[in-house]
Amino acid sequence: MNRNRSVGWVLGLALWFLTGCSLTLAAPPPAGEIPFRTQPWPTPTPSLPPIGLSLQTGRSLFQEHCAVCHGLRGRGDGPQAAALRARIPDVRLDLTGNLAERTASLRDWFQVVTQGRAERGMPSWSNALSDRDRWAVVLYAWSLTVPPEALAEAGSYYREACADCHGEDGRKGPVPLADPEQVLNSTPAAWIEALRPGRISAHAGLRELPSDLQQALIAYLPQLAFSIADGAALQLPRPVATSSISGRVLNGTTEAPASGVTVTLYVMVEASPLFSQTVSTQADGIFRFETVPVYPEAAYLPVAEWQEVAYPAPHPLTLTASQEVTVTLTVFDRAADPGGIHIDQAHWILQPLADRLFVTEVWVYSNRGTTTYGGAGSPSMIFFLPPAASNLQISEGELGVRYRHEGDRLIDTAPIPPGTGYQTAFAYELPLAQAWTLSLRSVHPVDRWNLLIAGGVLRASGPGLQDLGMRTLGNTTYHLYEVDPPAPGETRTIMLQPHAQIPRWLVPLLLALGAGLAVGLLHLWRGREADPIDEIARLDEAYAAGEVDEGTYRRRRAALMDRAIRRWRVGGFSSG
Repeated sequence: MNRNRSVGWVLGLALWFLTGCSLTLAAPPPAGEIPFRTQPWPTPTPSLPPIGLSLQTGRSLFQEHCAVCHGLRGRGDGPQAAALRARIPDVRLDLTGNLAERTASLRDWFQVVTQGRAERGMPSWSNALSDRDRWAVVLYAWSLTVPPEALAEAGSYYREACADCHGEDGRKGPVPLADPEQVLNSTPAAWIEALRPGRISAHAGLRELPSDLQQALIAYLPQLAFSIADGAALQLPRPVATSSISGRVLNGTTEAPASGVTVTLYVMVEASPLFSQTVSTQADGIFRFETVPVYPEAAYLPVAEWQEVAYPAPHPLTLTASQEVTVTLTVFDRAADPGGIHIDQAHWILQPLADRLFVTEVWVYSNRGTTTYGGAGSPSMIFFLPPAASNLQISEGELGVRYRHEGDRLIDTAPIPPGTGYQTAFAYELPLAQAWTLSLRSVHPVDRWNLLIAGGVLRASGPGLQDLGMRTLGNTTYHLYEVDPPAPGETRTIMLQPHAQIPRWLVPLLLALGAGLAVGLLHLWRGREADPIDEIARLDEAYAAGEVDEGTYRRRRAALMDRAIRRWRVGGFSSG
């Protein structure tokens, strides 16, 4: 299964389980392990969420980044929840607990999402999500305590019973309920206490509210305080009928029916997950979901989990009234032997900048065996980094979650089932003064290894290196070399040097002049798509000059790197 294939949210969900496409697949680091970071913790955090946040946006982000552990509805039943609880027994994944027992405020939640809690397996999202997006995720997660229809009823009840004293917008009277600071800093337990009869003199004549209505009112307050307009839009659609889905799970390693396998059925409508059901296979590998709600234009994705690795159906299913759908799922035993792992292609792309070298590595690999390798927090792929590497960026994944950085190694923990087309891409920077020697090595056999150097300033030399001349990909010209791959565990040394033996001190000057010339040419070529590598160079210079804030710089640079990788993939790296 291709790690970068994404056709709508449904197939994206499938990629969660097999390939960790959502930044949060693999189990987080063990207690006490601090995720590797290239920047200090962000300070200070914004004092208030921006007005007009969208819960729809928060839901989309939650599904993409959080549901793999917390579950689609925040119940702590995500596909990685079991593995995470096995490593961190006191991890807190269920976000739907009774509000009367919740002693953390909204601001506390935002701090945790921003800074992370490594000892509880929670990564920091300060670099991956903007302040606005983090607030949207937090407010959506906060709303999961009650069903969407209960939130809508809470709004109606507030207007009927509370608006006369507190105002339609919650900002009237001696105690404005929708005061943003109060909503952010007060705990739900304190709000519940205030609703008790006799606790507040102004409430003396009010009847005691049912517990579910109390919770709905408290969950509704952030929508009121921050003018969230689409809260009612989160109501779930109604099913039109019921049907059933059944099938069998086969063990691809033993080629026998698999018993005792957990199978979860995820139901999505308009790219939004509604709910899930879970069953276990019988002795003959058979499973069955009875009375499955049928929604118009819904997609149904069965996922089998075996030995802490999830295996989705080959494609999502459709369901109509009274129709019974059958499907076969295949799982594999997980083994510690990496013998089936093979590197099909390795590409190193070098972009010389004024005083540093920007390096992108793209690895395409396959599992030619009959067992799944890695997963459940154990290493699957190991990539070696130069000692001076800095500003490490990963195309898909998060350091401290799916990936770990240990010494000179970048470790990927996503499981690799038998199959082809897996890909990992990452980038980093090297000081140009320390980039004259590159060491290429892999722990697995490599079929083809390409080296591409942007521009014509630097050239490469060394044993096992074949010069294939200049090639143009997109708007950039590269010097292409084919490297004779070293044997697993061995090292191939590549030397970089200026063309025509010009003095090394002249290289930064020429690169700076070249960068200025490139800017001028880009103005002449207005209307054509800019080269993402050139954009990265300009972004780096703007950041160094203090013209771009750190959050924008990180997000923009990651997006440009993804665009560069896609362009290289389309343009191809073949030597023919």
